[in-house]
Amino acid sequence: MSLKHRLKLGLREGYARLLFHTGLHRVVDRLMPRRMTILFGHCVEDDSVNGFLPRDMTMREETLRRVLSWFGRRGYVLTNVGAGMSALDAGTSGPSLVALSMDDGYKDNRTRLLPVLSELGASATVFLESRPLDERRVNWTHKLHWIVRDGGEEACARAYVERCRVEADRRTALASLEGPGERLLYRFKRVLKYEVDTGERDRVVDELFREAGGDERALCDALYMDWDDARALRDGGVELGGHTVNHVILSRLGPDDARTEIGHCRDRMVAELGPAAGRTFAYPFGRRWDYDQNSMQAARDVGFELAVNTHAGVNRPSDDRLQLRRLPVDDRTPLHLLVAEACGGFELLRRVGLELGE
Repeated sequence: MSLKHRLKLGLREGYARLLFHTGLHRVVDRLMPRRMTILFGHCVEDDSVNGFLPRDMTMREETLRRVLSWFGRRGYVLTNVGAGMSALDAGTSGPSLVALSMDDGYKDNRTRLLPVLSELGASATVFLESRPLDERRVNWTHKLHWIVRDGGEEACARAYVERCRVEADRRTALASLEGPGERLLYRFKRVLKYEVDTGERDRVVDELFREAGGDERALCDALYMDWDDARALRDGGVELGGHTVNHVILSRLGPDDARTEIGHCRDRMVAELGPAAGRTFAYPFGRRWDYDQNSMQAARDVGFELAVNTHAGVNRPSDDRLQLRRLPVDDRTPLHLLVAEACGGFELLRRVGLELGE
């Protein structure tokens, strides 16, 4: 990590702690315009089902309850993405909003998330991939994490290198083994996401998964919701949105393929869950390099009104509806950082050209 980046993180941490512990967040909240802060996660922890997933994809029920309760007790409206934007459109007066969102469509969103939301009188948005729902298939990242759980990171990466038939991809994957061991999985996964042939990647990961004893249908049934689970969420007051068919990086697709990924997902959502499920969309992975103008145009053309990424910031009525910002939340996320964003503290700095939010 560069000195500049360490300095930025230090300033970010110090500023957030100042706002939180002195109570200045209340002053900033009153001074800044009404806004919606969208939080995002994936799973509510259930070791028997999702324990093999990375820590940044899971959170304990206590974490979820603590974060939502803190904002609820201080007057923030606990809402979902669609309802939150509608509230902002209705006027600038009133309390600011916090919307929880969860990506992919895991079964624990029904069994563990929904009871907490009901207890707190809160809502949320859950973004669903349609392939697991329709075909009971999972994407390559889940198979990779399942393999790593038993075989270890380095063994998995070396097995991939041995099986890969594309020489350039073999060299790229091998290079990811160099460097500190604690960052190996991050480097290896990034290579598989962005730098290798996707068809060959899927073939090799599938092969390693099967040889390790993996059962894709069983994994999907344990990990993901089915349509009945999704309907239970809808009936419980949770907004449902689209997240493509296959959870692909949309910027790696041409315009027609991107439209198919987004449009078919929306078609299935609306057919199974009703027209309200065709309003909101989340770009897979969600960084600026993971989607592009073609992706945004496709989302608009097929009928989505709102789309979210994974860049920090708050949302106002005048913001681009297809690039709404979100903050990650898991067990390691300090509450003071969430509060500094939600109260408008980081947005205040952005107005003078200083970005500390991420």
